[in-house]
Amino acid sequence: MTSITIETVSKSYGAMPVLKGLDIDIRDGEFVSFLGPSGCGKSTLLFCIAGIEAISAGRILFDGQDVSRLAPRDRNIALVFQDYALYPHMAVRDNLAFPLRQQKLGPDVVRRQVDWAAGLLGLEALLDRMPAELSGGQRQRVAVGRAIVRNPAALLMDEPLSNLDASLRVRTRTEIKRLQRELRTTVAFVTHDQEEAMVLSDRVAVMNAGVLQQFAEPMTIYRQPANLFVAGFIGSPQMNFLPGDGAPGGHGAGRLIGVRPFDLVPAGGGPGDGFALTGELALIEPAGPVHYLDVDVGGRMVKATCVDPSGLQPGAALTLTAPRHTLHLFDASSGLRLAS
Repeated sequence: MTSITIETVSKSYGAMPVLKGLDIDIRDGEFVSFLGPSGCGKSTLLFCIAGIEAISAGRILFDGQDVSRLAPRDRNIALVFQDYALYPHMAVRDNLAFPLRQQKLGPDVVRRQVDWAAGLLGLEALLDRMPAELSGGQRQRVAVGRAIVRNPAALLMDEPLSNLDASLRVRTRTEIKRLQRELRTTVAFVTHDQEEAMVLSDRVAVMNAGVLQQFAEPMTIYRQPANLFVAGFIGSPQMNFLPGDGAPGGHGAGRLIGVRPFDLVPAGGGPGDGFALTGELALIEPAGPVHYLDVDVGGRMVKATCVDPSGLQPGAALTLTAPRHTLHLFDASSGLRLAS
């Protein structure tokens, strides 16, 4: 295990900046996700930590030691890729053993470590199979096993679940979290899926255009987003944003009010605390335990929710209410969160 300090790290490709002065401190044994849209620099940051990419400025420290100029093989990290990267001509047993044999460890040590990793990940019955005979989830477990078999100081994962179907993705992320807790390994996990980041992480680093937007515990980011980007990126459906000068309550010009769809319900369907919007119901979308409501409020489409849409008709007027303590205030110019 190790702590990882990213200290004013920048990365450019020629004249194009990709990472812009990032400061992130990952504690020993912590699970941290780098979350953001495609092209925000999260995978580049992971590759800089691994040493695959050289940084342009700043420092990367492992347990306080500067490793910025060390080769990847000297950093004692393991990297799990999106595409598994298994050797197709090797059985599972040999795929797991490969990094140990590269270190020229003895046969007994290799066998012991392979058996340990296989037992931890439930791969014992698959050791003699070839990668082509495995499902996507099984291949991903082999890739993780090959990464942990040599007890790395840190485990770096680049969107390892994105190739899996929805149900398998849920099961595999549970296995990854269980594994990390058992091993107490430091993990840096890249994802564009906010649900993965929220469920797996001790803390989440939200990035956009190479800039760190917020670094905090998942529910802190959800409940107290630092700015408009974080507020809009975290949460599904996306937070509604309303002009402060035109919204009920007179929050003032130059401000935006944010309210999450799960906090905005038809009048009578929950506490309102005086915050209300009236518009025309455009669409009802069933989504399992809740229904999403699209409501046209003065030409602006607002998303709300309800449990039982009985009696609601598209085209009819509908008043929505939200508890006032659930509202978020932002400066319209800077995008920064304001005190409620």
